[in-house]
Amino acid sequence: MRSPLKLISSIALISALSLMTGIPLLQASAAPIRATTELLDYAYPKSLNWRVRRDLARRIGIPAKDLRVTEAQRQTWKDGCLELSAPDEFCTQQLVEGWRIVVAHRQQQWVYHTDAQGQSLRLESGDRPLPRNVIFRSQSSGGFAGQNYETVLFTDGRMQQKITFVGGKNAPVRTWRVSPEKVQQFRQLLEREQFQSFNHKTYPATAGAADFFVVRLSSPMGTVEYADVAQDKLPRSLKTIIQAWNLLR
Repeated sequence: MRSPLKLISSIALISALSLMTGIPLLQASAAPIRATTELLDYAYPKSLNWRVRRDLARRIGIPAKDLRVTEAQRQTWKDGCLELSAPDEFCTQQLVEGWRIVVAHRQQQWVYHTDAQGQSLRLESGDRPLPRNVIFRSQSSGGFAGQNYETVLFTDGRMQQKITFVGGKNAPVRTWRVSPEKVQQFRQLLEREQFQSFNHKTYPATAGAADFFVVRLSSPMGTVEYADVAQDKLPRSLKTIIQAWNLLR
């Protein structure tokens, strides 16, 4: 049993700490502790948490319960497209109050722009138009190792591949050239197989799949995403494009 003197000293110490921190004595033990890996504005709507996770789950085939919101920051977007307009898209010139949301799964992260309630939301990396000098780009992310691959074909025939490891370290950039004839043949293939018809489509992995990559293919005509473990189930035209692209790599 504590002595009365020690008990009084303990109460005095807690009271002093309460005055210094501004937290009432009865609430001191219940003060929330923010994880060091999260940057959340706790005023953001909880329904928004569910909406962005559900949208991303639909895109990449990972269950929403396995996705986690790690950042939620207030933003005022400069246009009705939430500063993520698609090519040739008309955006109303108005300020839109909303949020910048980061969703994570293991070592992967995705960034969303949303309005205040999540009625309008856009995935940052998937909606940005390609630079003018890029013909085609593939981005692969996932797997247990958490590596990211980006391969780009430029209009002058250069090809470039970047590999990013967990922790942000990059492998040396690999660069090579493709003949003008092959560049032209690939461009014609994209038109013949109507790559634009797959714009904004997603082909997720089957439920329960693990250790797979999500691949995003982009051209000035559009963007499509698929899980590499589901490649056999892709439309014939899309598989033809993927096969031709792999030959250039």
